Amino acid sequence: MRPLYDKIRQINSDLKARFCMPGHSGEGMSENMYSTACLDWTEVDGLDDLLQSGGVILDSEKLIADSMGCEYALMLTQGSTCGMQIAVASAKERGETLAAVGEMHRSFWSACRLFGMQVICFADARELADAELRDKKIGGVFVTSPDYFGRTKDLGALKKISEEIGALFVVDGAHSAHFCYSSLLPDNSCKIADISLISMHKTLPVYGGGALVCVNGDETYAVCRKYRADIHSTSPNYLTMASMDRADGYMRKNGERLYADLKKDVDAFISVNEIGRAIERDDFSRLTLKIEGKDAYSAMKDLARRGVYAEAAYGDMLVFIVTPFNGDKLEALANELKKTELTDIDDDFERMANLKLKRSDASGCAESVEISDAAGRVSAGEIGVYPPGVPFVKKGDVIDEKTVSFLKKYRNRLFGLASGRVNVIKY
Repeated sequence: MRPLYDKIRQINSDLKARFCMPGHSGEGMSENMYSTACLDWTEVDGLDDLLQSGGVILDSEKLIADSMGCEYALMLTQGSTCGMQIAVASAKERGETLAAVGEMHRSFWSACRLFGMQVICFADARELADAELRDKKIGGVFVTSPDYFGRTKDLGALKKISEEIGALFVVDGAHSAHFCYSSLLPDNSCKIADISLISMHKTLPVYGGGALVCVNGDETYAVCRKYRADIHSTSPNYLTMASMDRADGYMRKNGERLYADLKKDVDAFISVNEIGRAIERDDFSRLTLKIEGKDAYSAMKDLARRGVYAEAAYGDMLVFIVTPFNGDKLEALANELKKTELTDIDDDFERMANLKLKRSDASGCAESVEISDAAGRVSAGEIGVYPPGVPFVKKGDVIDEKTVSFLKKYRNRLFGLASGRVNVIKY
């Protein structure tokens, strides 16, 4: 039995008419697009209210928290970007400076701008441990694990440091929603972190936008609930929430078997694949092929022309999210990869990944300028390649000529440009 999903089904079984939003009234037009519209409701009697959950939504959140291994879970229908805003706002209550360990997603940087946070960057836990932070009030230690390529970090040391400095320990675990359903997968961050951000829709049978803020600690939970009520839309998607509730129940029952079968499929693919090599990763289901010296982006586009869609391409790495619901397509993927046209890659992406721009403390209003006019200007936001969504230009960076050349060349693959223009601090 699932609290939210089954309650919606029960209401539908007794339904005579719907005169509430959404406007499709559970039926829509006679198209396949509306085949699940009957599950898409609003805050009618019996279906609870996400922003002050106390009924079937809260019951569902409790079950999902139990699966994830944390004390509390807050459902979201606006993805982990919304969760990141909640986490940054919560951390601000402890201090207006955050510690970012390793690469962080664009949602972290944009949330920091929105809430006026200062950020100190550290390469790893050792660098953070050696830092002199006595004169700074660190509100939160933020880290990403796993990354886009299925590689996890050792979170124990970072948790200890966070406790020592009185900061919230926040893990962007957006790509780890499936971990808790199989012993063949790594442990997720939900047991150890104060706040974990989990995107259920990335790897589970959940509609787009379905995500979680997983929380440990009564006080932190209360703060996160408060900010969810402030930040999240007052019109949450019930279809997405119903799919989250249903997916958790299904995976709790079947996940171990499904991922054992999937592991065999992935291993079989790796044994026959002739294009690239699978990189070492902790999550076997995040299939990342390194095509040495070749442009993975052009390979991804060539696959798409033949009806095969990868998750991402970055440099010479091609990323596929493999789940129990597409594992049977791996043989077809191996066959299509053999036909893929491969072109040589230049060193642009590697160079930008190691970019070290001058910093400026300039502040003020932002204006947008043509890329050609951005050299020497101070960036008012973040710019990078998506995915993986990690910026190589951050707010306060002084844009140089080499960066301008890169922006011109790859403008159609970048986030952070406003209609092809660059946001800079106004003189």
